[in-house]
Amino acid sequence: MKPQPTARRLVRHLWLAVRNRCPRCGRGAVARLPWHTRLRCEVCGHRFEREPGYYTGAMYLSYSFGAVITLPVWVPMLLAGVAVPWIACAVSAELIVAAPLLFLASRVVWMHLDCAFDPPHEAGEVLTP
Repeated sequence: MKPQPTARRLVRHLWLAVRNRCPRCGRGAVARLPWHTRLRCEVCGHRFEREPGYYTGAMYLSYSFGAVITLPVWVPMLLAGVAVPWIACAVSAELIVAAPLLFLASRVVWMHLDCAFDPPHEAGEVLTP
């Protein structure tokens, strides 16, 4: 049975995710650019994509993050009586601008959640291919 993540471990992973750091060593950067996630940590060699399709769960996080960041735009517009097509245009513009950050943030947070609940050293992962 896998150990349950402690609050301390979750806070550590959240802090590392905000700083775009490796979930294993906490020193290497996960990404150089918003659209490019590195394959391995430059410091410890941890492989970020643990298996094919690994980032599928990040898609759900990205959707959730997008919903949260658009709330302050569409709710006041809706309450002010703005027509729905204009609200859709405003929200679409916001999401187009935020897409690179949502992409990176969702991948990094997904990676850290995974490592908090299933740490690589406890899962028996090998660092070399």
